Amino acid sequence: MRLLHTERLDFQEFFDSQTPKYAILSHRWTGDEVSFQDFNRYKEEQRPCFDKISNCCSLAKSDGYEWVWIDTCCIDKKSSAELSEAINSMYAWYKKADVCYVYLVDVSWSGDWETTRDQFRASAWFTRGWTLQELLAPKNVLFFDFHWIFIGHKKFFSENGRSLNCDISDVTGISEHNLGYNLWSSSAVQCVARKLSWLSRRNTTRVEDMAYCMLGLCGVNMPLLYGEGEKAFLRLQSEIIKNFYDESIFAWFCDEEGRSISFLGGLIAPSPRCFAESGQIGPGLALKRKQPYSQTNKGLAYAIPRPRKWTKKEPTHGDHYSLCLDCSIESSDEKVANMSVIIDLVFYFSTWARLHIGSKPRSVGDTALWDSVTEGKGFTFDTMYFTDPEIMSIEHKEERFLDRYHIPEGQLWTGPAGEKYEIRDCIE
Repeated sequence: MRLLHTERLDFQEFFDSQTPKYAILSHRWTGDEVSFQDFNRYKEEQRPCFDKISNCCSLAKSDGYEWVWIDTCCIDKKSSAELSEAINSMYAWYKKADVCYVYLVDVSWSGDWETTRDQFRASAWFTRGWTLQELLAPKNVLFFDFHWIFIGHKKFFSENGRSLNCDISDVTGISEHNLGYNLWSSSAVQCVARKLSWLSRRNTTRVEDMAYCMLGLCGVNMPLLYGEGEKAFLRLQSEIIKNFYDESIFAWFCDEEGRSISFLGGLIAPSPRCFAESGQIGPGLALKRKQPYSQTNKGLAYAIPRPRKWTKKEPTHGDHYSLCLDCSIESSDEKVANMSVIIDLVFYFSTWARLHIGSKPRSVGDTALWDSVTEGKGFTFDTMYFTDPEIMSIEHKEERFLDRYHIPEGQLWTGPAGEKYEIRDCIE
């Protein structure tokens, strides 16, 4: 880890336990930032873009810190190995920092919080993908305006200054409980669907960074392959599946743009936008079957229960199955029980696919069936394979189809409530 000395303004590398206490900066990149290669030249020339670094160092020094970490200049981005290590370590670096200074270039303190609040809540800092981990990882986060005037802090236990937790929660959709506690503490570990819902309405300059900025929050590591585009998010999900048992990763309900449409696709979400409606997804209820699921050369393998008295048969085109995931829809009403999430599957020619209708999850509260599955009362398990086919649109049979769609004959399917749908391939 390369740190910047707050007084001498020079760099020094530290490793593991040798790393001293340090402050860390979170900010939104603007047009002209100071890179590692340009640092000394920009410092000597006293360029305006160097003001952010010098002001951050002055603040850290006044708070008693000799060292600070700033992403723009403390990483040699011309070294792909160093960049990969930094991105895979960044969540840990923010978590270990004594304090995180958030510099809001688009907020100007007016002298009164009520008149500054709207600017704060509208700051573009809350819309960026990378700033999500920078908000959640540190325990002590201090917010400053364009002139480095202190606005308030994010802390679970409010000390001096203004706690901004309530406003941050409203803007981000992250509960105050999760803002205050470290996400890996036993009382605050959240399922992956909820974490991805926090990302779903944010953006990054590079499409791959929508996946890379979640590595630490999701507890995984993977190599960076800039140029792979949206495949980065598929790789992220594969790593999560490989390392954790968390079926909420299949609890997504929108398309790539966060819209509620009807479609046929795989179990893996094509984009973080698909998790926009997954903010209330929580841990499972009584589903303790814990059957493994994994990526194979036949696709994603998923074991489903089958009563032993049912004769096993090979699936045929159009077969339907309602799958109860080991996760729940949490209710904000203490009088209303949490409900298990159900997704609909259909066998499409040679592979199982997910059938999605609408933007809200289906649910069921009675887990007696699944309790009996857990206890092995007359059940066995069969394996489904999902090859993640290209997402296809679905329309009600009565609606008029556009000429650009090809409708295969006989592709009529009856939905859970008896409604009729036709499956269609999208030919762009």
